[in-house]
Amino acid sequence: MKPKISFVTPMKEKDFRVIKLLDSIKSQNYPKNKIEVIITDGGSNPDVLKKCKEYSFVKIYHNPKGFAEGAGMGKDQGIWKSTGEFVVIAESDIELIGNEWINNMLKPLEKDKEIFASVPRLYVNPADNFTNRYLSYVGVDPFAVQRSIEGQLELNQRLIKRKENYFIEILNKDKPYCMGSNGFMFRKSLIKKVGDYAQDVEFIARLAKADIVKFAVVNNARIWHKNVKGLYDFLKKRVKWTRNYTTIYISEKKDFNWITDKKEFVINVASNLLVFPNIPISIKKSVEYRDSSWLLHSPLMFLSTALNIYFSLTSKKMMKQILGI
Repeated sequence: MKPKISFVTPMKEKDFRVIKLLDSIKSQNYPKNKIEVIITDGGSNPDVLKKCKEYSFVKIYHNPKGFAEGAGMGKDQGIWKSTGEFVVIAESDIELIGNEWINNMLKPLEKDKEIFASVPRLYVNPADNFTNRYLSYVGVDPFAVQRSIEGQLELNQRLIKRKENYFIEILNKDKPYCMGSNGFMFRKSLIKKVGDYAQDVEFIARLAKADIVKFAVVNNARIWHKNVKGLYDFLKKRVKWTRNYTTIYISEKKDFNWITDKKEFVINVASNLLVFPNIPISIKKSVEYRDSSWLLHSPLMFLSTALNIYFSLTSKKMMKQILGI
């Protein structure tokens, strides 16, 4: 008997991007009575909400403060309202690729009860804009590539050679991956063990601390993340997210720590700011994939790092955490 799957989608949509997500869920080769989509809405276009209500598996709830992350906010609220055995965090700007996505993601979770989550891979659309194509390789925040699962899958040679339909990874308790979101599927029962879903990274860090460390990377389950419309959109979103992280979300952080090795962290930051150390990677990947979007690697590493430094310097809480005082 198939388990019930709950997609949790926090949104504040002006356009109709979420419809592509809902259509990709509807097209799944999976019983429709075993699928629900929980939309926690922070003030979307009424016409978008009206369209969403046409899908029988959609339930819409109001998210008063509009934030996706934070205890009691969009993701956390949606998870607690969900009724599925497994939860998928599905932002409104993603699309599932292929109609076997749910089945492929479920396979490792059903096979091994110790696996706490399945992580999909990002789909790189050749027709996508230059900036979004690059982000489809490394994830939404270039600054995080040293810790993010997307960045490490692309740049860590130990991981990049894994070509199975799925493979198992183990979280490092002292240095867990930044992951979650964008199609991340996990066992709902785990939310009770960690208390809430304050942030993607915080949820993962709390699981690692509780010795829940085994997860699957599913190579044959892809999501297309239509994150940005171009370079300007990238900068605008990075400014907003980084400002919110250092002022609002910093209060939610309890277990996740960006700086586990100060020397390594300083070297990475310096390397990003100098630009040229990342140029060989840009060139190598551009040739490997025959995709010139990789030429953005060095400048976007610089820009995202500079934004993190600027907003950290303006946040007393962030500086206390960085300086360890």
